[in-house]
Amino acid sequence: MALFQDVKCGRCDKHYSSIHSKCPYCGAKKNRDGKTASGANNTRWQVIVGLVVLILIILAVVVLLAMSLKDRNPEPGHTSKPAVSASPSNGVSTVTANPSASPAPTHTPKPTPEPTPEPVVNSIVLNREDFTLSNPGDTFQMVATISPAQSTAKIIWISEDTDVATVDENGLVTAVNHGSTKVSATAGGVTKECIVRVSGYAPANTGNGSASGSLSLSHSDVTIHSGTGETFMLKVNGAGDGATITYASDKSGVASVESNGRVKAVSPGTATITVTVKTADGKETKLDCTVRVVN
Repeated sequence: MALFQDVKCGRCDKHYSSIHSKCPYCGAKKNRDGKTASGANNTRWQVIVGLVVLILIILAVVVLLAMSLKDRNPEPGHTSKPAVSASPSNGVSTVTANPSASPAPTHTPKPTPEPTPEPVVNSIVLNREDFTLSNPGDTFQMVATISPAQSTAKIIWISEDTDVATVDENGLVTAVNHGSTKVSATAGGVTKECIVRVSGYAPANTGNGSASGSLSLSHSDVTIHSGTGETFMLKVNGAGDGATITYASDKSGVASVESNGRVKAVSPGTATITVTVKTADGKETKLDCTVRVVN
């Protein structure tokens, strides 16, 4: 059945759609002379049905267009939430971020390294603060103890007068010539000094009664510690065979001396050890050694 009823022209007897007001073939008005196609009485409702169908088709097209626009992907400028996927094995969720929504990486500058602080030194204690070397070439090992013990500071050894005595990087003191000097140990900005005396002369020097055959003591000024009862051996140089040697302390409560010349610290103070040398020809000579006793 056609959507629109056919009409038969009353003039030319040809059929045409009822939507035309005139015959498209001869121009005669519709239903002229009362002629119509079969079922002309149904023309009105057929026209109504056709319009309803047309409206429904238009509505369907509009709905389809709206649905297609809704299903389109969002534009790149919009931010979407990261997708979350669950792992069935361990139940841990993994979040996958949208690359387009990730912020641009920023450059982190390297931190400037801080300078290493100098090791801390509170004090330095030397094993001797005063000692005497008898002859050039004699040596004595100095030892410096740093506080705190865990300090890594390096000890620098210096001799004030290298013509009298020298000291190496390990604290070994070597006598050079008659005289006195100071040997210092420095670490972490702290300095400790020791007096070093050399009683003998170098071979090139023969003055001041110290030539070969003259009398001298191995020590003329010594500092020892009473806390440990420190001792040292006092000897006479150049006495020769047959000489008689005696030792005496003017303060035996500070420093005592034995008949063989061994001196021992007793209590803090200063004492003088007098050595009397009587040679085989009867000549008598007295020599003194100053002993300083500290705690």
